[in-house]
Amino acid sequence: MTGWLRRNRWYLIALVALIPVAVVVALVPRFFPYLERVPQPQDVARGQVVDYAGAHIALTDLEVLDGADYSAPGADVVVATLSVDVFAPADSSYCDLSLMSNENGTARTWSAELFSKSDYRVPDSYASSCDLTTAGSYELQQTFLVPHDEVVKPTVQFSSFDALPKVLRLH
Repeated sequence: MTGWLRRNRWYLIALVALIPVAVVVALVPRFFPYLERVPQPQDVARGQVVDYAGAHIALTDLEVLDGADYSAPGADVVVATLSVDVFAPADSSYCDLSLMSNENGTARTWSAELFSKSDYRVPDSYASSCDLTTAGSYELQQTFLVPHDEVVKPTVQFSSFDALPKVLRLH
């Protein structure tokens, strides 16, 4: 066995050196595009105005309502109200709000209610969908249905194609 190792030692040394190099060369073309897609969150406190995707964004209110009061037993209704002032309209119409919670070390995410499953109705004075393609100011209100008593400190994540990978985490 030692004779075989001695005869093949240079091949084995080359193999040990070339395997990590081959792995790096194979992964580099995938690594940098991955980094461009990974969200880079910016924490924003309630009431603080931040420039994002050509708009001034601020979370004005975030409340957790008992779902039993809105015909959603076993759930809570989280209502997020944002102030949006578009000063440089974006090219893309896509913007998204989602609710995040990290309770007891478990991170969870919910999408906004597209079709209301509760009796809570967004008042007519609020916009119910996000639009960053038209200049102007508006108040936006989104609702989220979450399990009852499982979300104590909600965070709203706001994202737009024009600003990705940067996302806002409003709390």
